[in-house]
Amino acid sequence: MDGLISLDGLLWLAGNFAASHGDARWGRYRVSALGGVVLREGVKWGATCAAVTLVLVIGGGMSSASAEVPSLASVVPVAAPSPTPEPTSTPAPVPSRNNLTGDQIIALAQTCGGLTAADPAAPGLPLPDLSQWAADAMTYFASVGQCDQLPAMVSRDAARTDPEGTVFSSPLQFIDPPCAAGTVVSFWAHYDDDLIFANPALQEAFDNGQCLRTVFFTGSDAGDGRSTYASNRELGIRRAYNSVRGQSGLWTDQTVQLRNGVTVILSRPDGDSRISLIFLELPDGGLPGSGYKNTGWESLPKLVEGDIAEMHTLDGEHTVTLDQLQSTVPELVNSYGATEVISHLPGFAEGADGDHPDHRSVGRIVAAPVDAGLINGAIVQFAQGYPVARRPVNLSGDELARKLNTFAIYAANDPVIKCKDSEGCLKVNKFGEWLKRQYLIPYAEVVREE
Repeated sequence: MDGLISLDGLLWLAGNFAASHGDARWGRYRVSALGGVVLREGVKWGATCAAVTLVLVIGGGMSSASAEVPSLASVVPVAAPSPTPEPTSTPAPVPSRNNLTGDQIIALAQTCGGLTAADPAAPGLPLPDLSQWAADAMTYFASVGQCDQLPAMVSRDAARTDPEGTVFSSPLQFIDPPCAAGTVVSFWAHYDDDLIFANPALQEAFDNGQCLRTVFFTGSDAGDGRSTYASNRELGIRRAYNSVRGQSGLWTDQTVQLRNGVTVILSRPDGDSRISLIFLELPDGGLPGSGYKNTGWESLPKLVEGDIAEMHTLDGEHTVTLDQLQSTVPELVNSYGATEVISHLPGFAEGADGDHPDHRSVGRIVAAPVDAGLINGAIVQFAQGYPVARRPVNLSGDELARKLNTFAIYAANDPVIKCKDSEGCLKVNKFGEWLKRQYLIPYAEVVREE
């Protein structure tokens, strides 16, 4: 067709024109991803206009220009067209193991800084793959700002060691691992009560492979509040449990808010998950049971009897009610999967008369959820306290020797007891008689006098 020039010719002429006018960049062009021809990047608009103007001016005097101008194929090789990929089928979505919604996942990520260990985009660990109890736990930890617990919780869930249908009952489920041989959860008023009234039972359980989770309701402060005396007794109980486990070493404390809102201090020996001590740090009620001026005349007996509505922790930062203390018991028992529960003989039971008022009150707090059917009574035993001295001696030999050795390690840190070895502790008024005995009464055999 006379007077026309092909696209190849147009670009060839434009390139040569630009080259003759000092712009060598017009000497190349490339094929776009869509198969068309585009100019090299960086070309100036003025050069473009000049090239197009040139073509239009000379185009009228040319005939069969495409026959005299190199074709596109002779300048730049044209790649063969890519084959059209076969459509791939989209895999069906894997059903979620939990009921977390998209909004909840976003909220969790925002609260805990991205949830790196459980991010939906992390290979092999999408949040929908968490079990329901792990998802419930994650929601709880985020709600109380304990995001540091999430990595361990997610790792445990990914290991699939917990049976399907496991129910989240407490953050302690993830902080302390389960014990294959069983767990003894015990509840006491003061730091030495377990060593006096439930040993050698605790030592034997530990020797048989069971874990020990020991809970202390008061700070054992004898009215001094947070003091050197209370701190020394706390140090003594840690050292005593080092004796139980046959190892020395450091312990690490962490503050944990239970699901029922009660804040506790969890203390564990480094590198040994078999023993945990749990401190509520409430005021010691003293032998009269009425409390002390320094701690606001608060006591467990007053709380149990309804004389006060709540108690403050020794640091004054937290309060607890009777309902909360009673609900703490099944939360800990269930979270640890307790195979055995031990506590003080309740104040309403035969044989409790004459015991320390704090002991009697803790026993009643523990008995309440058992009476309500929240804890299996078959795993519960109550240790008789001070009145045990009226019963026959039933410990001797190696059992008594180990008990005395452990207690002496504790007592070396308690200036009230003032004994530093087994023989010395046996000579301490009343303590020697208590130490030579241990009487545990099954829940079903408790005789109620009230």
